[in-house]
Amino acid sequence: MATLVLSTVGNALGGPVGGAIGAMIGQSFDQQLLSPASRGPRVGDLAVQTSSYGTQIPRIYGAMRVAGSVVWATDLVESEETAGAKGQPDAVYGYSVSLAVALSSRRVGAIGRIWADGKLLRGAEGDFKVPTTFRFYDGSEDQPIDPLIGSIEGIASTPAYRGLALAVFENLELAEFGNRIPFMTFEVIADAEAPTISAILSDASGGAIAASAVRIVGGFAAYGRSIAEGVRPLVDCFGVNLFDDGSGLRSPNDQTPVALLPDELGSSADGRKAAVLEREQLPVRAVPSTLRLTYYDPERDYQSGEARAIAGEQGGSEAQLELPAVLSADAAKSLAQQMLARRWAARDRLILRLPPARSTLEPGSVVQCAEAPGSWLIEKSTIDGFVNIVELRPLWEPAAALAGDGGRIVPNEDVVQGPTSLLLIDAANPFDAEAGAPGVLIASSSADAGWSVRPLTVSASGQIFLAQTAARKSILGRAVSLLADAEPFLIDETNTVDIELVDAQQWLTSCDEVALANGANLAVLGKELVQFGTVTPLSEGRFRLSRLLRGRGGTEWASAAHAIDEGFCVIDASSLRALSLPPWMRGASVSVADRDGSESSITFSGEAVRPLSPAGLSAAIDASGNLVLKWIRRSRSGFVWVDEIDAPIGESREEYRVTVTGVGATLEYTSEQSSLVVPASDLASAGGGPATVEVRQLGDWAASRPAQLAIDLS
Repeated sequence: MATLVLSTVGNALGGPVGGAIGAMIGQSFDQQLLSPASRGPRVGDLAVQTSSYGTQIPRIYGAMRVAGSVVWATDLVESEETAGAKGQPDAVYGYSVSLAVALSSRRVGAIGRIWADGKLLRGAEGDFKVPTTFRFYDGSEDQPIDPLIGSIEGIASTPAYRGLALAVFENLELAEFGNRIPFMTFEVIADAEAPTISAILSDASGGAIAASAVRIVGGFAAYGRSIAEGVRPLVDCFGVNLFDDGSGLRSPNDQTPVALLPDELGSSADGRKAAVLEREQLPVRAVPSTLRLTYYDPERDYQSGEARAIAGEQGGSEAQLELPAVLSADAAKSLAQQMLARRWAARDRLILRLPPARSTLEPGSVVQCAEAPGSWLIEKSTIDGFVNIVELRPLWEPAAALAGDGGRIVPNEDVVQGPTSLLLIDAANPFDAEAGAPGVLIASSSADAGWSVRPLTVSASGQIFLAQTAARKSILGRAVSLLADAEPFLIDETNTVDIELVDAQQWLTSCDEVALANGANLAVLGKELVQFGTVTPLSEGRFRLSRLLRGRGGTEWASAAHAIDEGFCVIDASSLRALSLPPWMRGASVSVADRDGSESSITFSGEAVRPLSPAGLSAAIDASGNLVLKWIRRSRSGFVWVDEIDAPIGESREEYRVTVTGVGATLEYTSEQSSLVVPASDLASAGGGPATVEVRQLGDWAASRPAQLAIDLS
């Protein structure tokens, strides 16, 4: 007896697993058209990341998106970042993890994109959106032990995972994922070209299946509890014709139709008359009227899609099949229609009794006879005496291709992140916050449209610690013209400055006097804080700023120290990272750098905790010849005169240092109020003629820059 249902091919496949595949593929011929849904892998299984023992690792063909199985991982590693919002020091904790993920149980070519929690972690160009060190092992039989795993587990206790394609992440930063390990999926590119179905079946069965199926799929995942489960979806969905030749499963060699003569039909072994043919047709209700096929759509980032086929208008049952393969929407629609048509064609069954001369007809052969028009495929051949009893079904030919629509998804923006531009800002309390510890602001931007939080390394006084950029990109740039000096008391209607932004797609806008009075358009230019009222676009990314308010936040001392190429940044708390530093670092060099080598450095002066220089310094000689000095206190705790009386002191005490420098000597005094009388007797020692008066407020952390006045002691 020869039949497509034989399971003797189990010997060729090596034991029970082989037997299972033989039985499965045989059954696909006489049951696939009427059987319930396949018991193989379900579409969606590839998207479930596991970490349990005994998990099946799929064999990947073509290009697929898989979650894989975590085979090794470290505990979360905690790092502490000292930061401060609005000058208030705070400890921010970050976490990272190292892990290895097995992706395929056969060798693959490369890893493409990687998604984490549905967002791109690695782009098509191989760039990672968050910091990590990544290594890929293709699953070759000579791949080495990963150095990180070996260093932690010990070389003797570490497998090389040969035969498994492996992705290894070292110190994957988790801040972007809520400080937890994200759910990851990988675009695995196993083969350079899309494989044929016959190539997949041959490889998955160890060469025991030799099919002639030349159709290709974009990708396929063969996995399950047996080889049978792994390849059954391909055999069932594409209607691959296979039969057992005693050593394996193969497609028929020749399907040229054989014409049967009328006198060959109805043969019997005992000479008694037998029926010319036996034919039956299953009822309509025995086959589905609707078929749904689930697959993976490459145009939708390998997410699952569904194609639907309908047979006429009559109602009936519905079949659902799942194919863990990558298909275009058009190919899936055509395949679903072909599968449904094949089921309807297989309603017809034919049994013929042929003479011994036709015993060479084997399963997979095609015959024709006038009594049953059309071509018929032999599914089963049984020798009973000298009669060859063959069971047949109609040979169905695929219909024309159909157009399908896979639907739409919200695409992941894949922007390759270029170099980071960094700027350290040592500014005088630009947010008008409560007095706090000294610190700097870190501004960061890039010329690319995309942006994500990036790790930074801060170096100060020989100490190195970690920080990170703000969640939003700063409006950062440089001056391409020189801003001249001006008084800080009125709007500067004379001077302008041209700015070029790092990101040419960002924009600067004008504002009116009311908005200026409320603090709008505050920026740092060099060391000076300025506000700009009018913005004139010059070209892409270039703007001219005019109608300026100068020396904001007590930075009038810096208005005469501008230079071309000095840094410019709009002051916005949401796009700046505040970093607290200990007061003893004042005067030290502080630098910040990212992993790609971008850097900014300054000499830290602690402007955020330095008192503002006094204002309105005046001097007069009274009738007794004494020098009477008066000034107005300003405060780093608040620049706005809210109570119309005095600015808050902003320090634990009110104290000033006053120096009078004449041609003969320098006099130095302290005062606990905003005035001082220098006795006439002291003035004599300073000598007559020109002199300079300087007043500094003494703060808790530093002294203010001086308020200066030139006088004549003649």
